[in-house]
Amino acid sequence: MSAIDKSLEVLEKVQKARRLYKGITLLFSSSTLLIALAVIIVVLLLIILLIPFIIFGEEEKMRYDPSMARWGWMEPKFIDTDGSAYVWPVPTISRITSYFGNRDIGEGAENHKGIDIADGAANTELVPIYAMAAGKIIDAGPAVGYGQVVIVEHENELLSVYGHLDWRMEVKVGDTVEKGQRIGRIGAGRVGRSTGPHLHFEIRLLGVKVNPLDYVKPPSAERYMPLELSYRPMRVDVTLKYLKSRNSALATESILQMIDRAGKEHNVDPHFLVAITGQEQSFVPANKKHADLIARNPWNVFGCWCSGKGAQLTTEESALIAAKTIVKLSQSRPAHVDPVYWLVSRDNPHGYYAEHTGWWIGVKKFYKAILEE
Repeated sequence: MSAIDKSLEVLEKVQKARRLYKGITLLFSSSTLLIALAVIIVVLLLIILLIPFIIFGEEEKMRYDPSMARWGWMEPKFIDTDGSAYVWPVPTISRITSYFGNRDIGEGAENHKGIDIADGAANTELVPIYAMAAGKIIDAGPAVGYGQVVIVEHENELLSVYGHLDWRMEVKVGDTVEKGQRIGRIGAGRVGRSTGPHLHFEIRLLGVKVNPLDYVKPPSAERYMPLELSYRPMRVDVTLKYLKSRNSALATESILQMIDRAGKEHNVDPHFLVAITGQEQSFVPANKKHADLIARNPWNVFGCWCSGKGAQLTTEESALIAAKTIVKLSQSRPAHVDPVYWLVSRDNPHGYYAEHTGWWIGVKKFYKAILEE
């Protein structure tokens, strides 16, 4: 290589070094550095702001709005057309001996299309019954299966049915009755297809038999519980299907029956208890480490499933505590406030269920999904 070539090579290296130096100097000049820092800060702020929306739902739902207290997707029809609540048909008896849905009374599985109200023969026979709402009598007398029945037609194609009554009718077809008016008495002994004296109470909407507990509640039901979250029998098959689709360790009949018993004892919808496990523990994925232990306390009662009292519970015990906590936190709720939001509201004088105020959005989302399954 000649001296000239060597000189050109050295010159080229020097020029490259100068260009590199200029680039570094430009990059770290005060104005450029400020711009870069500003971009980084903006990106970080966007990430921080978006994380809650990703976790808990849509942006407009992050802040509580009273209009969100509407439950159009599952709201019980407990308000009559006159603006007041429907009447429980047997004010002196609050005990439900058989619920709406699947049951077996010794003759094989069947789908019970109403609820049975009774409190032992001595406290049930010939007890007066009352119309749940104003309406017109369209049937009063013998009927297959019911023994003696009274059927009242109300507004909006709603019927209430009162079965296994005493044969001495107190109303007749064509009569109009007022809400709370006495319309008969529960029959003595076995009336119709029954195992003993009780009122079989049905509600039919547009000809379809629906759960009466979506319309009326017994007098002894926890007085603090909102009707939206009150007990309804666990739809075990449907809930099992939902949980299995999520590979949940809770997807067993025995666990769901435990949850149902806990809900029934405290008048809390067991489906709502399941929804809480979705928010607290993602329904406890079966392949998650310690899934068998988490499944014993998926509500994180006593703070956590992993330590202290929370680690010493059975699933049924933790479900009972969770249900009791929901009843306690449901007290003092203003009428315009969503019942799920109230459980985490910092305005609740009885405390709150979870630290994160967005908890209620996830729970309500899961609750809706389970009920609509």
